Amino acid sequence: RVSFAKPFAIGKTEVTRGQFAAFVKESNYAPAAECWIFKSGRKWERDALLSWRNPGHPQQDSHPATCVTWHDAIAYTKWLSRKTGKEYRLPSEAEWEYAARAGTTAAFPWGGNQNLACDYANVMDFAGKQLPVDFEGHKCNDQHAYTAPVASFKPNDFGLHDMIGNVSEWTQDCENPNYKGAPSDGSAWTQGDCTKRMRRGGSWYDAGWPNRASGRLPVGTKSSAANAGFRPALTIR
Repeated sequence: RVSFAKPFAIGKTEVTRGQFAAFVKESNYAPAAECWIFKSGRKWERDALLSWRNPGHPQQDSHPATCVTWHDAIAYTKWLSRKTGKEYRLPSEAEWEYAARAGTTAAFPWGGNQNLACDYANVMDFAGKQLPVDFEGHKCNDQHAYTAPVASFKPNDFGLHDMIGNVSEWTQDCENPNYKGAPSDGSAWTQGDCTKRMRRGGSWYDAGWPNRASGRLPVGTKSSAANAGFRPALTIR
């Protein structure tokens, strides 16, 4: 059980490529210069020629920023903090899940039927089956094989878009295999294997458990992928 010690806000959408581009231009930050991209079956490969500017699939500035590492996401929140005078950061796992569930208790924020996903999320589905994948997707069609412009789908009951699907989102927490010993006040768990941080929410590539509100994925902090992005959070004082 978690009882939040402090109220917080979280981004209504994932950070877009346009917003990330503004950060890079203004700060002269050099993001990751390579990216893991989907090839076929369940195979992903690292491509040194791809980056957030070109993640290997078509994007516009309204799409979520992808191919960003955990360190890139942290750098963005620090820049945003300096720019606004507010203390932006990545959400904790507890904050992220609370925001994603939006008061619901089913496996998915829209209920127990995973095939209703396409009303609310960009996931692996009939549209994604045009890609050479070798696993079953959600049995619906969201019209997007890769990323979609943010807020293309219905918001959850908190008014938040794309908490599930589109891109898997970085959180602040270090890797731990379960919640035994986790903070009960909603803060980030900064003990464990901190060479990895938890990503939440699934993506355009995912179906089933990664898209559950409870789905968790530990990933190395220096890794960037064409299905990974982030949204900022803010403690309200």
